[in-house]
Amino acid sequence: MRKGREKMKLFCFPYAGGLPGIYYGWKRVLSPALLEIDPFEVRPSLQSDSMVLSTSFYEVLEDVYTRITPELGEEPFAFFGHSMGGLIAFELTRKLLQNGKPLPQHLFLSASRVPHAYHKLVKTYNLPHNEFIESLRKLGGTPDEVLDNQEILELFLPIIRADFQAVQTYEMNPELPQQIPVDMTVLFGKEDSIEVQDIVAWRDYCGRECKFYPMPGGHFFIHHQMNPILAIIQDTLKVERAVAIRAQF
Repeated sequence: MRKGREKMKLFCFPYAGGLPGIYYGWKRVLSPALLEIDPFEVRPSLQSDSMVLSTSFYEVLEDVYTRITPELGEEPFAFFGHSMGGLIAFELTRKLLQNGKPLPQHLFLSASRVPHAYHKLVKTYNLPHNEFIESLRKLGGTPDEVLDNQEILELFLPIIRADFQAVQTYEMNPELPQQIPVDMTVLFGKEDSIEVQDIVAWRDYCGRECKFYPMPGGHFFIHHQMNPILAIIQDTLKVERAVAIRAQF
């Protein structure tokens, strides 16, 4: 339990094309009195027809920074991000550091490759419609009921493409410090296609303690390993558990 039962907020960032709703189940398990889950919306849901979706990672980051900074007060907080969400969490922390803002007490990076490895990504964002849909189907993470529903696709496909372009064209800004003075926990799927060296190299970006946890499954293990993930989060942040959660690996 945290000293003096001090409340902690955990901002959670979804993967590319994902919605913050992937974290709603966490709120039912964790005690909001001690650990408040904040599923952060990377792209605001109220997109007008005339609004152009940014395809620049740093424009997306700037928008996230602008919206999240007012929420960072004296209450301790941490970041959790899966895949693209992990990159956002890391780069957001660098931006907070650059501007002298409060830093997260901990960074949880889930299924996230190190920044210098993004050039390895195969660019799929500009594929023709049918090929792009098939690439999403192979990757997983997007339910078939979305991919097979034309009306839903018309709503979400532009956002998914924009997110994919943002992350697949990302290049790390070399002008900012590479290391951040924040403890890190890195979770990765045992069957993920991300190369192991692009996971363990997070040590080079962490100026403090960096721990690694292999998880059963592929890139989207987050959908199937809620209890082990929450157990790691609670043990790491030393948060009292609302219910008993056993981490089984």
